[in-house]
Amino acid sequence: MRRGVLVVLLLVSLGVNIGFLLHWAWPRIHGGARDGVAPGWHDGPMKRHLGLSSQQARQMESERRAVLERARPLQEALSQKRRELFMLLKGKDVREADLDAILGEIARQQAALDKMFVLHSLKARGIFSPAQLRKYEGCLERGLCPGKTAGASCPTGGMTGRGSGQPGCGNADESKQ
Repeated sequence: MRRGVLVVLLLVSLGVNIGFLLHWAWPRIHGGARDGVAPGWHDGPMKRHLGLSSQQARQMESERRAVLERARPLQEALSQKRRELFMLLKGKDVREADLDAILGEIARQQAALDKMFVLHSLKARGIFSPAQLRKYEGCLERGLCPGKTAGASCPTGGMTGRGSGQPGCGNADESKQ
């Protein structure tokens, strides 16, 4: 009897350990980053959600890779400025002028990075059909209004105004279209 319980506990323990291992390793084995680049439009959920053709997906993936490559130096410079800020904060005396200079540079670099991705998003609009564009805008809007439930208003009062009078933040749900 005692031996049977030990066998069952061993099997349960083995199953849990294998489950944790697969939970950690499976995304890295299937669908994880390839060549240092995370999955993009070529095989991502957005391709299926928007119903992109293979040509559209290739074009979007090419654009995504290009913007990420252009953004890398800005991201590295921004990271360096944040490290400088941290080092400044570790010092005993923090002069307001030094703080203002670093924070100003961080804000400038972050704005440049944000602008780069906004311009990328605007360029992507030309690749989509009108129906795909509505879905894409809905996804962007949900990203700008995180935590909102379907039909809930955005803080701005809704950006898209599509659908049955309900603001975005949920209008892009495929089940409602």
